[in-house]
Amino acid sequence: MNAVISLVPIPPERLHELAGLTQYAGQYANDGAVMIRDDTPELSFHAIIDRERGLAGMFKLDPLYPERHDFAHPTDLGLRGMLVDSAFQGLGIGGAVMAALPAYAGALYPEKQRLVLTVNLLNPIAYRTYRGAGFRDEGQIYSGGSRGPQHILWADLRPPERPTCSEKSSSPRSG
Repeated sequence: MNAVISLVPIPPERLHELAGLTQYAGQYANDGAVMIRDDTPELSFHAIIDRERGLAGMFKLDPLYPERHDFAHPTDLGLRGMLVDSAFQGLGIGGAVMAALPAYAGALYPEKQRLVLTVNLLNPIAYRTYRGAGFRDEGQIYSGGSRGPQHILWADLRPPERPTCSEKSSSPRSG
């Protein structure tokens, strides 16, 4: 199913709007009411809006992620606390968010080069969603997670550079 979503920043005075987001029991993310209490410096909150049904989830972006995690590169942006509300799970929302997120985050943080996240080893559905959207896994495991070991995944925030042609091309057609 192809979900049509929008990603929008949520200023601090509107964080209460995210409090009602919930997970199914046994999932590896906090509910919205817990997530919005995160007062980590420089963290930004973002809503996932399903264009037909409204608020579908949230996530947090952390520009200081490399200062908090040794595995992150200096130009990495952290994705933290991805949450798709239980009423919206199974509708393609997660995949749509992951497909849109690199361009969205890259526009907000043009100085950043990669989007990095961790996903619990016991959360294969989320892992498949991230990998299906093009996030790379180089086999690194983060052991400092509060809910157990986690895969470290990343995606480019910049589109690949296109090769340019020059007059001194090595093409067989150059003259």
